[in-house]
Amino acid sequence: MFCSRSPESSSRGSRVQSVLGTWLALAVVLVGSGAAQIATSESEYTGSDRVEEWRGKTILVLTPHPDDETFTAGGTLHLLARNGNSIHVVIYTSDNAGSRDPTMTHDRLAAIRRAEEEDACEILGIPKENIHWLGHADGMLEYVDRRDLTRQVAREIRRVKPDALFSVDPGAPYEQYHKSDHRSGAFITVDAIRAARWRLYFPELEEEGFDAWNVPLVFFYYSAEPNYGVDITEVAEIKARASAAHISQFGGMVDHYDASLTEEQRKIVAASLLARYRGQEGPLIERFRRSTAY
Repeated sequence: MFCSRSPESSSRGSRVQSVLGTWLALAVVLVGSGAAQIATSESEYTGSDRVEEWRGKTILVLTPHPDDETFTAGGTLHLLARNGNSIHVVIYTSDNAGSRDPTMTHDRLAAIRRAEEEDACEILGIPKENIHWLGHADGMLEYVDRRDLTRQVAREIRRVKPDALFSVDPGAPYEQYHKSDHRSGAFITVDAIRAARWRLYFPELEEEGFDAWNVPLVFFYYSAEPNYGVDITEVAEIKARASAAHISQFGGMVDHYDASLTEEQRKIVAASLLARYRGQEGPLIERFRRSTAY
C-alpha cells in the first residue's frame, strides 16, 4: 500500500537534511583549516616542502618504545640531524618487559634499553640530552590514566615547540590496529597535540610556563596509508647500525642476553640489515602519512 507523507513530515525531513548539510559543510571547513573534526585519507604529497631538506627547525618524535622511531624513521631523522635540525625524542615506556631471558628483571632490562637508545641516537646524530623518558611500564600504557598521560605529553609538546612531530599513525579515516602500547601512544599523541594548541586545556601548564603551541605538521610512521616517502638510500648504513644498536631486540639476545656479546652481535645484525636494504629493488624509502590536519 502506498503511503503519502504529510506536509509536516516533509518539512521536518527537509529541516533535518538542512541541518545535516550545514554540519557536513562545517566539517569540511574545519578540516580544510587544519583543525580536523573527522580524519580523512590524504593523497600522495607532491609539494615542494620536503622535511628531509629542512634546516634549523625543531623536530619532536613521540615513540612508544626505544627502537620504534629508529626502525621506522631512522634514516629520515639522521638526515634531519645532519642538516642541523634540533631533534627531541620522547619515549612513552621504559620497554622493560620484552625479554624471554629467565634471568632478566624489569629494572635490568630498562637499563639495557636506555643504553641502547642512547647508542642508537648517537649514531643518528641525536644528543643524549634530547632523549626524554616518560617511564611507563612496557605493555601497560593503555592502563595509565588517560587524562594524566595526555597532559604529560601536551607538556612535552609545549616545552619543545616543534615545527614537525613524528609519531605512530592512529589511522584515517578509520582507526588503525596496533599492538597495545603503539595503539595507546598513537591516540594519546593526537589528543595531546590538540590539548597543546588550546591554552584552556590543562591551564596549569600555562601556569608552569608552558604556553600553548600549535603543531603545524605531523608525520605518522607505522602507517597503513602513507602518502610521503623519504629516500634514505645514501644513509642506509647509518640506519642499519642504529637499528642494530637495539641488540637486545634481536635473535638469541631476546632469549639469553649476554652483555659480552653486544658489540659482536651488533656488527652481525647491522651487516645483515644492510644486505637486506641493498637487496631491495630501487631506492630505500621510509614512508609516512604526512598531515597538517591535527
